Amino acid sequence: MKKINWKLVLPHIIAVAIFAIVAIIYCKPALEGKVLQQDDTTQWKAMAQSSFEFKEKHGHFPLWTNSMFSGMPAYQIALEAENPLSIHYINNVLTLGLPNPAHFFFLACICFYFLALILRCNPYVAVSTALAYAYCTYNPIIIAAGHETKMLALAYLPALIGSIILLFNKKYIIGTALTAFFTATLIAANHLQITYYALIIIVFMSVAFLVDTIRNKNYKHLIMAAGLSIFAALIGVGVNAVILKTTSEYGQYSIRGGSVLAEEKGKGNATKTGLNKDYAFSYSLYKTEPLAMMIPRVYGGSSGLEVKEEESKAIEKLRELPPQLAQELQNYLGAYWGGIGGTSGPPYIGAIICFLALIGFVIVDKKYRWWILCACLFTIMLSWGKYFDGFNSWMLNNLPMYNKFRAPSMILVIPTFLMCMLAALSLQKIIDTENKDSLFQQYKKGLYVVAGLLVFAVLVYFSSDFMNETDKALLKQVGDIQDAQQKASITEAVKSFLNALKEDRKSLFMDDLLRSIGFMLVAAIAIWAFIKSKISSLVTVIVIGAFAFIDVINVDLKYFNADKFEDAADYSDANFKATPIDLAINQDTSHYRVFNLMKGIQGAFNADAKSAYHHNSIGGYHAAKLSIYQDLIENQLYNFPNCLPVMNMLNAKYVIQPDPQTGEASLYPNPTALGNCWFVKGVIFKQGPRAVMNTLTSLNTKDSAVVDEAQKNLVKFDATIDSSASISLIKNENDYIEYVSKSNSSNFAVFSEIYYPAGWKAYIDGKEVEIVKTNYVLRGLSVPAGEHKITFEFKPSSFYSSLTIGTISSGIIWLLLIGAAFLTYKENKKK
Repeated sequence: MKKINWKLVLPHIIAVAIFAIVAIIYCKPALEGKVLQQDDTTQWKAMAQSSFEFKEKHGHFPLWTNSMFSGMPAYQIALEAENPLSIHYINNVLTLGLPNPAHFFFLACICFYFLALILRCNPYVAVSTALAYAYCTYNPIIIAAGHETKMLALAYLPALIGSIILLFNKKYIIGTALTAFFTATLIAANHLQITYYALIIIVFMSVAFLVDTIRNKNYKHLIMAAGLSIFAALIGVGVNAVILKTTSEYGQYSIRGGSVLAEEKGKGNATKTGLNKDYAFSYSLYKTEPLAMMIPRVYGGSSGLEVKEEESKAIEKLRELPPQLAQELQNYLGAYWGGIGGTSGPPYIGAIICFLALIGFVIVDKKYRWWILCACLFTIMLSWGKYFDGFNSWMLNNLPMYNKFRAPSMILVIPTFLMCMLAALSLQKIIDTENKDSLFQQYKKGLYVVAGLLVFAVLVYFSSDFMNETDKALLKQVGDIQDAQQKASITEAVKSFLNALKEDRKSLFMDDLLRSIGFMLVAAIAIWAFIKSKISSLVTVIVIGAFAFIDVINVDLKYFNADKFEDAADYSDANFKATPIDLAINQDTSHYRVFNLMKGIQGAFNADAKSAYHHNSIGGYHAAKLSIYQDLIENQLYNFPNCLPVMNMLNAKYVIQPDPQTGEASLYPNPTALGNCWFVKGVIFKQGPRAVMNTLTSLNTKDSAVVDEAQKNLVKFDATIDSSASISLIKNENDYIEYVSKSNSSNFAVFSEIYYPAGWKAYIDGKEVEIVKTNYVLRGLSVPAGEHKITFEFKPSSFYSSLTIGTISSGIIWLLLIGAAFLTYKENKKK
């Protein structure tokens, strides 16, 4: 039996151990049974609760949920596609079974380490840069916020890029297997925006590879690599066919697919094929804000105070002001003054990583540095969003699929990743170069680039007003005060407060600029000492790696630390324990909905999924609501309380809102809620969606329904009103709903269920009938005279047709991985 070459294996074992130890120490409370306070995760647990209860009863997740927005596809919340050959069990191996959230950091380290090795970096460089990537400040911040799918996708990103580079390097078999596998795992993370960003990186990298192979006339390699990459990508996509097909189908009906009212509204920002421009460009960065990748609090860091209270000029000024005014101004104490309004922390990469990357733009091989530079510049410009309107509006309208995503600031994950990748290449290039005189000349050019960017940062410091849009709005509000004497006194107080706040922000900028320069000097001196043969390459890498990690982890600890954890029992009680109002409502065993207004009318539809933990809600929290429901929210429900007929048709039987006197939650039953289904006395026909929506405003939804003229032929009922006619719900099991009706004449029934044509089928006595889109968002049916059994079944073909594709694709990946492992073993054995 061949002996293990421990000299080769040991560095990798040490690397894995370092990654595990660091993750465990950083997330130590998780090993003590504590859980993170993550708002987005809390919201998800609430919205998914009914799906888990359904699974416990029926053995599988439902495809439709009643928990939010009066009903929507459940596979946008909790999806489980049965796949006996699932490859995702490997995820548990790759994360060593570490607890949440330690496994995210460990996985990101492992995947970047793999990439660095593919880039021919030695294990010490790979460890140093892997730690820097995994602990970039953006990562712990999004984990703390509960954006776990985003973090999982970012963790897998380096491994996918490394696998494609294997194919470019003529490692066809293992490259194909791993590209297919990591394509599958990244997509399975189910954060399509990060998947889209990965595709942007791949396009830039592939164009560079294409140019290089054509220049070298290596056409056979080009065809092989391109063909195998496409094949591997298709297999990876196939594994996730259920996720992708259902999401693609749903996207046509969600706000990501645009609004049917857009054209009729005549709004320049509206679109029929993607997100509204204003919504898409929310969370845009100021043009100089990407400097935060190098200087963490260049724009204040977070929306918190950031400055120690005893050192804050703004706090000092507040203590001098009248108590009532000081209390009002406390809401403006945030240190952040950038373009996105509010943030939990900066997208900090690390001063040393930025230093190495900037040096890399000069010394790294052209086949990497130019495409990385172009990709970084392109995505930084995209991050500016509305602050670079001409360019980004054109991109929104012309870059394929780009208008399906919002938050331009998020795209900084691309330069973050690429800068870490370039830093690894840069550091390896430095320690590999034998001609140190030539290296020193290149190194000096790189230092000029770094110095130039630092000078630019200083210019930003002296030319900025250190005010955000909220500050400016406050000044405008004060300026609009009519009473001259009051205006003068308040204006002086507000200006003095804002000037003090600006001083705090200036101190954060300058302190962190000097801090970043200090860390850069450490790296610069270490490299200089290596070039002058005063220290070894190993010492150079250890010094740079250690200080790079110290740099980022110290910033991370400001935003992600032990204070973010709490006991699991306390977390559950604080978020999910039924209140007296919940218990009172739960006495009602009928099928009803709740309208919770404790977070205000805006919050009811944009920040409240917790109601869904205990009740079916007409509100909720989701980034991709059904477009027709969003239209209803904007045109009707936002007019609360002047929307009672619409509330009634949604069967909003209970309203929870603050007591006018105490502000405490109070329960208000709605006795006019129309229930689950009813026969109407008449149907009004209107031409087009806008006319239908406008009619809803004054419609008596109990006696009348409104339908688009296009479906007039589907509405059939007798003019004679049958007062004895009845229709009632027998059972609602999410994907299957059953009613019974009885009447002496044909009638038109309205069902308080959301219209969604991609999967819902209706049957009367087992015979399929067409569903009528009624009252803009509901379902309607023409029901003949007599006694009938009416059923609705949700069977989206996008789901069921994808199951087989997923299983077959998973089987192919298993064969590819086993085959690649076997051939690699044989090859190593020969060597």
